[in-house]
Formats: sequence, C-alpha cells, structure tokens
Amino acid sequence: MLWLVRHGESAANAGAVTSDAVTIPLTDRGRRQADAVAAACPAPPAWIGLSAYLRARHTATPLLARFPASPIEELAVHEFTYLAAKRCANMDAAARQPLVDEYWARLAPDYCDGIGAETFIELCGRARSFLTLASLRPGLGVVFTHGHFIRAVLVAATYPSEGPSVGAMRRFAALRHGLPIPNGAVVRLSWEDGRWWTGGVDVSHLSNAE
Repeated sequence: MLWLVRHGESAANAGAVTSDAVTIPLTDRGRRQADAVAAACPAPPAWIGLSAYLRARHTATPLLARFPASPIEELAVHEFTYLAAKRCANMDAAARQPLVDEYWARLAPDYCDGIGAETFIELCGRARSFLTLASLRPGLGVVFTHGHFIRAVLVAATYPSEGPSVGAMRRFAALRHGLPIPNGAVVRLSWEDGRWWTGGVDVSHLSNAE
C-alpha cells in the first residue's frame, strides 16, 4: 500500500507573495493538517518518502515524531515547477495566473520556461521512476509530496505504456481542474498483479483541521 500525501496548506496556497518554491512554509492550518495526517496513519510505515521542499517536509514532521523507527528517504517527488523562478518571483497566485495559462495553452511536453523550470517530459520521468521504486517496496509507504506530482503519478499509473506525449500532457492538464487534491489529502495506491490500482482522494481525516 502506498499513501501519497499532499503537503498541508502553505503560505502560497493561502495567497501570500513568494519567491522561492523550495522554502515556502506551512501556515497554521497546514500544521493542523499535518497533525491530522499523522493521527490517521493506521500503523508504523515500512518506509517514508520526503520531497526536498520545506512545506512537504514540515507536513511529515508529526508522522516522523509518531513513528521515529520508520526508515526515511528523500526522493525526487518535489513539485512540478514549470515556470522560471525569475519570471514569477515575488508574485502571488493571482499575479502568476497569466503565466500559468500561457504555459498550459502551449501543450509542449519538451518546453522549458527557463532556469529552475522543469519540462513535462522530466516530470513524467520522475513519476515513472518513482512508481518503479515503490512497486519494489513491501508494506505501507507514506510519501509527502505535492499536488502536481501526485497527478503525474496517477497519469503514469493509469497509462503505463504511454510516454510523455501531447495527449498525456492534455490529460494531466485536465486533471489540474478535474481532480482536486486538497492540502493534506491522501491518495492511496496499491501494487497488485503487476499494475497499480488507485483508491481516490481521501480528506476524511481533515475534518478537525480547519
């Protein structure tokens, strides 16, 4: 069993101006969501995976405190940063929106927006590498990651034979709006009979974290 946990609410999610995607902190609400994730975990994880980004690592903190013996590993499950840092520094979400719309209208899997940005092809490669690694790990794995990365994993799990095509990018783009993954949500996957099965987006544990 695999839990993909989207980080708790961050300052950027709450509308703050940010300049560095790596160091955006959690809000108070995000910390409550992190506590709720830890409380919902039914048993000590066989392994715990961490994004390098601060908001995901801080979301993991309560679970790490609850299960200090569980092995921890930093994985390439950081968020899909597709806009160049210098183009969107010191902007809030509303100010970035025209750049976001421009990127997704392009539908170019190999397009790189500039220094610090990743192509869709690179994102897909990370998602597939992660699924290969996770398929070899027995027991419950809990991975603290990000919304776009979770969607990339779901696309890769659902279409295992398809590469990072324009069609795959179009499906991913549709999931940005069609599959909300709230902060603190858990997406469950299981590896059975040589393929991944998905269990939807669970937010039931967050009822007391608002």
